[in-house]
Amino acid sequence: MKKKKYIIILVLIIMAVGGFIMKYQHDQKEKEIAYVKEAQEHMEKFLYENYKGVQDVSFSNDYYISPMGGITVEGYLNGDAQSKFQGMYDPPNKEILSYTIYDDKTEKTKINQ
Repeated sequence: MKKKKYIIILVLIIMAVGGFIMKYQHDQKEKEIAYVKEAQEHMEKFLYENYKGVQDVSFSNDYYISPMGGITVEGYLNGDAQSKFQGMYDPPNKEILSYTIYDDKTEKTKINQ
């Protein structure tokens, strides 16, 4: 009878630890999604402010979070899959660090200094 109690307690402990691990992983994924959404918002704002003729910005589901914390997002402009862009967002400084636009038709807006 004692053996049965120990087995039940052991199973409950294993289930509790498994639950905590799954909750931790879920919370990490939620944080990751929030960071990616923030990066997309900043990238979209950056493109509208710095390039002429940008009416629509679409993001792909691909992203990369570097070990140093930078988030790389990619997508395309104005519904044209050939007009691709990629940019790296720095969450602590809330700025776009680097970007590339693979489109000859999109002109950079002149910034008055």
